[in-house]
Amino acid sequence: MEKGIIAKRVVDHTGGADEYVSRYVIDIEVVTTITEHRFSPDAQLPKELYNEVSYGDQIKTTSVLLLNEGIIAEKRFSDILAGLTRGVVKISPATLEHFQSQFAKKLETNGELEAIKEDLLNGEVMCTDDTPMRCAETVEYDEDGGMIIRVAEGKSFNATVRTHSNATSTFYTVNPKKDMEGVERDGLLPRYIGTLCSDHEAKFYNYGSVNSTCGGHLTRDLKGLRDLQCIPWAGDMRAFMQEMNKHKNRDLLEGKTACDIVLLEDFERGYDSLLEQGRAKLGLLKKGDFGFDEFNAMVNRLTKFKNNYLLFIRDYDVPFTNNLAERDLRAEKTKEKVSLLFRTWAGITNHAKTRSFLSTVKKRKGDLFDSIARVINGEKVLQAQ
Repeated sequence: MEKGIIAKRVVDHTGGADEYVSRYVIDIEVVTTITEHRFSPDAQLPKELYNEVSYGDQIKTTSVLLLNEGIIAEKRFSDILAGLTRGVVKISPATLEHFQSQFAKKLETNGELEAIKEDLLNGEVMCTDDTPMRCAETVEYDEDGGMIIRVAEGKSFNATVRTHSNATSTFYTVNPKKDMEGVERDGLLPRYIGTLCSDHEAKFYNYGSVNSTCGGHLTRDLKGLRDLQCIPWAGDMRAFMQEMNKHKNRDLLEGKTACDIVLLEDFERGYDSLLEQGRAKLGLLKKGDFGFDEFNAMVNRLTKFKNNYLLFIRDYDVPFTNNLAERDLRAEKTKEKVSLLFRTWAGITNHAKTRSFLSTVKKRKGDLFDSIARVINGEKVLQAQ
């Protein structure tokens, strides 16, 4: 079969008859292979065969795929592999981490990570978000930018995993804190000149040529203000934002690339009118009244960041929500639930590099197993596209 990915066998129940009907059974077989390489005593051995026994590319590819895409814990994967091979292949977690480290290094030397960053930097829109994850190590940076590893004693540290996402690429970074210093150290957002989409987080407004703020977060906050602080106005503003998004989605389905200018002006006036109503209703409350602080903060937020919240309707290339970045972070939170924490700082950074590659390949409809195998073999994958 093509590429040798399927082996076909025939079991003839007819005794060799010319006419027959066929039924097919699809199955898989796990066969452990050991390849013996023989050399002359004085031969120069290849680097990958320095050790008397080493693991092949198929095992390494499967490990990288299932540990990072399948989100299987190292110990569990080791047990599964031992079971599949009838106990022949027993790989320690330390060896699996070595596979991870080797693959992450290949991604750097092959230029795969740089190719992802270039695609993001050249894109018109980028979404970003970050989340904490647990690690038994953290790093501190000295004045020269050097790293000092700190090991947890009876506890774990928070590490911040940040995603930079568009429709075709994902790039994850890891920092010890959720601060602007980490953003600067990542070196990606400071170079970006397109539209940056984020949740309502102050540090991200310093990057990109223009900023869009997530409407999904806004509508959830408005719902809370309506239901928990009993502010009916918040429900009206929420419905207005959702109606604009519905109109945009209808336009996109019809192939339209911009909002009708007259309707856009109506939307702008509607937004301003709702803000005026909000200020008027806020004026009926006093400081200390139930819901006053939250109501006041929301009115000020929608006033100050009007351009950020309306950018999605002014520019149809800009999404209403920051869900793309949030979706890209879900696998990381799943990884944390499965593995609880990373044992080393190198481990969490290697995982981030590998996930950057796998997420990008998936977005581009590539074959994950084949792409991992090609990187391990020293071939270029993303750079060749």
